Amino acid sequence: MMKNKFILVLSIVSLIGTVIAYFYLPEQIIMHWDVHGEATRYDPKWMVLITGILPVIVYLGFEIIPKIDPKKENFKKHKNAYDIIRAATILLLIVIQWFMIAVAFGINISINTFVPLIVGIVFIVIGNYMPQFRHNYFVGIRTPWTLANEHVWKKTHQLGGYLFIVMGILFLIQIFIRHLLVYYFTFALIFIIVLYLTVYSYVEFKKTKK
Repeated sequence: MMKNKFILVLSIVSLIGTVIAYFYLPEQIIMHWDVHGEATRYDPKWMVLITGILPVIVYLGFEIIPKIDPKKENFKKHKNAYDIIRAATILLLIVIQWFMIAVAFGINISINTFVPLIVGIVFIVIGNYMPQFRHNYFVGIRTPWTLANEHVWKKTHQLGGYLFIVMGILFLIQIFIRHLLVYYFTFALIFIIVLYLTVYSYVEFKKTKK
């Protein structure tokens, strides 16, 4: 409970800081970069107000989900994992928000280091806690077959946990090996892993019917 309150307070403080920063930002700020780390899109500075409120909205969304999920009793069983994922997701949004603000103020931060670092860490955190997710309709690997069978759900999330950690490590490798081939290989492998987990859940479901 204390951890959740801290994340909520941090989200509100970040939003207040964003509103203050808004008045000092240039009229146009960078909102998108290409694979080379070059700015490709500028937007009006009021966009930071929209991205700034996202952590609060996401926090409220995480509060509502356990109350409306048909399997709400399972959220009590994986509460720790759920709270960790909530914190990781919101911290990711806050860090990205202040990265954009820092860049807008002219602070030199390498996008090619920043993005792989935070995304890699988040993937590893999610992968570490994914096997703890109990059967539900909102959080986790939700395919028709994992939702239809708790055994399939459990096996898919056990495998998914390991594979998410692998994806996180691949992102971290990009910090040290800055080559387009590594970038494309990482995203190709992510696509393959997602596809594989989908097929895996189907195959495991078919096994339960034999």
